[in-house]
Amino acid sequence: MQPAFRDLWIANFLSNLGTIMHSAAAAWLMTTLTTSPLLIGLVQTAASLPAFLFGMAGGALTDLVNRRRLLVFAQLWMMAMAALMAVMAWNGHLRPWQLLTLLLLLGMGSAVHLPGWQTLLQDLVTRDKMAAAVSLNSISFNLARSVGPAIGGFLVASVGAAAVFAMNAVSFFAVLAGLWRVPAHLVPTPEKKATPKAVMISLGEGWRFLRGSPLICGILLRCAFFMLTGSGVWALLPVIARDHLGTGASGYGLLLSSFGIGSTIGALFIPLIRGRFPIDRTVAVALLIFASCVVVVGQGRSTVLVASAMFVAGLSWIVVAVNHNVSVQACSPDWVRGRTISFYLLTFQGSLAIGSWISGWVADQIGVGASVTLSGIFCGCGVFLIRRFPLVKPVTSDPVA
Repeated sequence: MQPAFRDLWIANFLSNLGTIMHSAAAAWLMTTLTTSPLLIGLVQTAASLPAFLFGMAGGALTDLVNRRRLLVFAQLWMMAMAALMAVMAWNGHLRPWQLLTLLLLLGMGSAVHLPGWQTLLQDLVTRDKMAAAVSLNSISFNLARSVGPAIGGFLVASVGAAAVFAMNAVSFFAVLAGLWRVPAHLVPTPEKKATPKAVMISLGEGWRFLRGSPLICGILLRCAFFMLTGSGVWALLPVIARDHLGTGASGYGLLLSSFGIGSTIGALFIPLIRGRFPIDRTVAVALLIFASCVVVVGQGRSTVLVASAMFVAGLSWIVVAVNHNVSVQACSPDWVRGRTISFYLLTFQGSLAIGSWISGWVADQIGVGASVTLSGIFCGCGVFLIRRFPLVKPVTSDPVA
């Protein structure tokens, strides 16, 4: 592993830890500000929507400007938004719509950060190590998700959400330090200036490439359906913890940590699984397991049962998500990789945002448990897309003479 990649991995883990704690604190804080499942579900929507709105621009900028400088700007922006949330929460001035607005602003920085970050990591490894690099990046996030929610839930219960928001603001210093240590010669020098015209031309080139790649379009369609239908479990988990299980912030953190632990374990085995089993068959099995676990979460009334289901859901979810990600990148040439990653992130985060809003609205109509259960049932229907839209190009044999 390149020393620069290792340093960024450690820095990213620390920043992810702060972000996961922040997300758990924001979701639980909303349950104390309102009883509306719709508003609680909109917390996830507010965090994910900016990637849908600005992800393409972030991908274009990734291919046009120095990636390290772009990432530094994004880190400073997110640090400022997290600090502002901490101040407002500390003063007791944070209301539901103010919380959602600040989460949107924080997500704008993330929309620029994510394509730049994933592309920069690929700059530090060779193409044959791409799957391993994506898995390591996922391990960093899911390792943070293993412990972050439990820590965040404990801190919210003991010292309040404002302290957690402040800790997240401080965590961005870790990434800034890691970026400072990346050797300049490893960061490609852009050939064009990032003028508004260049950004529009870059977006047009990326869009034409996407239109001409039915394989990538099919992968993005599968990703969209998976996140759109499976997002209900994240959006409504705070309500399930509060109303169905009767737990506090610590119990909610435990459920999220169970998911994170499962995701971390799953990510560790992804390289081995990819080498031994057909990708689409593996994803189909993982998808059905995840969907079944979501149904269990929607119907469960035992904390142990729901936590166990979240653990298995995390293990299977990461198998589906990472294989979608790796397949998109493997099909992308270097010149358009930043924009292709932005299309993937736009699909992923946009579907998560829309699905969370829909889940919250449905929960207002028919109840939280029924909404999550329907989410799992529809998610399982995604297996019918696999044969029509494979993750890898089918291998055809020449007819025997």
